[in-house]
Amino acid sequence: MLRNAPIRWKLFLTVLALAVPALILVGVLSYTGGRAAVQRTTLEHLTSVRASKAHQIENYFDHIRSLARSHAKNRMVVDAMIEFDDAHQALLDIELPQEKKDAVTSYYDEVFLAGLEDHYRTHVDPTTYLPVEDGDLYLQYHYIVTNSRVEKAQLDDAGDGSEYSAAHSLFHPVLRDFAEEFGFHDLFLIDGSGNIVYTVAKEVDLGTNLFDGPYQNSNLAAVFREAQHDYLNSSVHLVDFAPYVPSLGAPASFMAAPIVDGAWLLGVFVLQLPVGEIDK
Repeated sequence: MLRNAPIRWKLFLTVLALAVPALILVGVLSYTGGRAAVQRTTLEHLTSVRASKAHQIENYFDHIRSLARSHAKNRMVVDAMIEFDDAHQALLDIELPQEKKDAVTSYYDEVFLAGLEDHYRTHVDPTTYLPVEDGDLYLQYHYIVTNSRVEKAQLDDAGDGSEYSAAHSLFHPVLRDFAEEFGFHDLFLIDGSGNIVYTVAKEVDLGTNLFDGPYQNSNLAAVFREAQHDYLNSSVHLVDFAPYVPSLGAPASFMAAPIVDGAWLLGVFVLQLPVGEIDK
């Protein structure tokens, strides 16, 4: 049939037969090259963003490290550590009435453990976390259980007339403002024996001991021991994020610096870093 077709049709079909594969090849090569260029540009952009975010996170931790180091040396923090330690020692021989012990137990059952079980979706034995020492129960009764504030940190003075409340009313407003200004979830003063003698947030770790208490295996206990062991170098220590039971299992990281007076270790200054700041 083509044998009898006009020459112009034969030329057209010949050119078409040669041009179509060439056009398809050019299109495929253009698409492949364009896709590679887009992928390369995207990868370079993501690499740049990754480097930028890594730099921001490094700067954030460097900033927190500087804050922890400088505040652990601050004379007010040193004085607060001494006074809270002395006030906590004064509570060691106290005998808490049974009805107040029962009130603490009820708070654990109805509030703390209920929230913890909702988070972990499993039953929690109350004896695992409930303090046993009357001094610990005393602090939790006055600053957690009977604390009517929606945010427990807003209470400056429990009004019990104790030496502890006198120190708390003096130092707590300043330490609370510092924690709020820099977005820390909590701030701790822990004595050399591992007793958590002060916290801003007033969670159930208040008054407990990090050597033999319910949170001895937490990342807070780990970073405390590191700072305590290395106190002569005044090094600041950081522990990675992990679920923290007193914060109802929320991920928490801690930055710790020793509080030293001369050559004596008074305690450890700890900041609790919320995961939200890293997300930002």
